[in-house]
Amino acid sequence: MAHTKTAEHGKAIRALREAAGLTAADVAREAMVSESYLSKVETGQDTATPRWIGKVTGVIARHLSNAA
Repeated sequence: MAHTKTAEHGKAIRALREAAGLTAADVAREAMVSESYLSKVETGQDTATPRWIGKVTGVIARHLSNAA
């Protein structure tokens, strides 16, 4: 069950990132996180802390709001 939720969260992060027109490298650089870890979270291979998710989604949200 936990693995399914992890995969769902990762898919949501990837979908939002792509909707914002960002690459994984863009998000990783701006959020100051590892691009490889971002990829693992997006594919459900690893889990992320709430703080990490906040950093990543904050970057994505800024780009989505600027595009609106």
